Amino acid sequence: MSWSIFEQASPELAESGRKLLGQTISIGFISTCSKDRPHIAPVCPIFSEDDIYICAAEHSPKVSDLRSVKSYSLHAFLGKGDEEFQCSGSAIEVTDSLERASVHAAIPFGSFNKQDPIFRLSVDKALRAYWERVGHPDTIAIRKRWPQKSPVVA
Repeated sequence: MSWSIFEQASPELAESGRKLLGQTISIGFISTCSKDRPHIAPVCPIFSEDDIYICAAEHSPKVSDLRSVKSYSLHAFLGKGDEEFQCSGSAIEVTDSLERASVHAAIPFGSFNKQDPIFRLSVDKALRAYWERVGHPDTIAIRKRWPQKSPVVA
């Protein structure tokens, strides 16, 4: 589903994700899998219109993986207090010239190749984690997932 639908379904998680993925640094790590092995690579997430995108060099392993396997997991740089955000889903290559132009206009960094592939990322799952009582013996991690797991009924 689109980022905007994710925002409607889980505003708190989406706000955290947008904050962490759209930081000044605007770098995340994308994991993909080929037939042979997993790959992890830095990417610069791009928010444009109602969606989140990545643009990647044509001959990179991540482009090959996204074209063949089409799934991804994206993890943001850690935020204040080691706050984490990750999302996963499917990657759809963007071929429409108007959508590509819209993404190019939204790219917050100056150096990119307009011919490189662009992928729209669907958000099927998301996770936010942060810490409470940091520095104390009872420090705990708080994890919020979307969609929420259904309780197991025995």
